[in-house]
Amino acid sequence: MALSVPAPCLPEPVCQRCRPVATAASSSVLCVLVIALATAVSCSCPTAPSVTSISPSSASAGGSDFVLTINGNDFSSNSVVDFNGSALTPSVVSSHQLVATIPTADIAQPGTLQVFVLNPPSGGTTSTSHEGITTTSSTCGGNDSNAVSFTVSP
Repeated sequence: MALSVPAPCLPEPVCQRCRPVATAASSSVLCVLVIALATAVSCSCPTAPSVTSISPSSASAGGSDFVLTINGNDFSSNSVVDFNGSALTPSVVSSHQLVATIPTADIAQPGTLQVFVLNPPSGGTTSTSHEGITTTSSTCGGNDSNAVSFTVSP
């Protein structure tokens, strides 16, 4: 008489439960252990960044490229600076400071421009059921900071 043993679970990427995979030699103890470990992983969406100050806060129209320092909170390694609609990839100094090079083209005309920081999306929540096992993953949308004004003078 053959012994029926459930297939072991293999962990999915972070924020997901495990689901069974077929193998010839498996153990229900392994599956229970992996499920217990996988459910202990907790995921949360990143908080929205906030901008407390920028430096400089103004430039002359038609001026040359310059480095903008953005100070605030909750910046991530993949934060993006939105300088009046232009998406710029900054250098991350820390979770409290970013620096980005502002090209001449972005300060060609006088006016008041808006500066934001965006922490891009990182996943979402989905549930999938297969053979009585529910697989859940966590996905998060992107978060924008508050807007800070930048003045381009004539």
